[in-house]
Amino acid sequence: MSSDFPPPPSKLPGWLPGALGGLLAISLLFNGVLVARGPRVVERTRTVTVAAPPPMQQECPAAPACPEQAPCPVCPEVPAEPTTAAAARPSTPRPPRPPPVDEVAAAEGEGHINAAAAAADRDPVQVAAQRRVATGVDRIVSSRSPAAVQRFFQRTLPSFASMECAFRDPASAEHVRMQLRPMNELLPAAQRMSEADLTRYERELRCPRE
Repeated sequence: MSSDFPPPPSKLPGWLPGALGGLLAISLLFNGVLVARGPRVVERTRTVTVAAPPPMQQECPAAPACPEQAPCPVCPEVPAEPTTAAAARPSTPRPPRPPPVDEVAAAEGEGHINAAAAAADRDPVQVAAQRRVATGVDRIVSSRSPAAVQRFFQRTLPSFASMECAFRDPASAEHVRMQLRPMNELLPAAQRMSEADLTRYERELRCPRE
């Protein structure tokens, strides 16, 4: 059998429950405002300033002391050095090269002279042979062959100049006489005929003979 007992009488003051209810209402209101604004995160950044090291100063070596030179009162002018092209150029001009020797013309000239010599052996007074000597001399001069000139001076000229029959055609003898000096210029200096020999042959080939 249960019996209902009355609650024990409250020992709290009458105003305390009302105060607690008010605090609870304020707390709920503040929490509602915070929920409406959302979470707020404040990050604090710490700025650290690092001082840069001072620039390194390099020590430059001291410039060498230059000796003091007394000014030159009168300095001679130094000629400028020639350029590479001017230095390569010879100081004295080279003589022009002689034209090449025409061996064909030299052979033709000597052929005429040899044929004239063979004809003179058979007929010493043949005028055609004397004219072939003059033609051969002209070919030797045009060929500029020192060897052909040397052979003519040594083999043909002495006998041709001493023959009385050579003057059967005075024009041929005169022609050979006029070509002596041009032929002598074709020879090297050491092999040229002397002035006395040239004068003697020019005299012997002159018509009439002096």
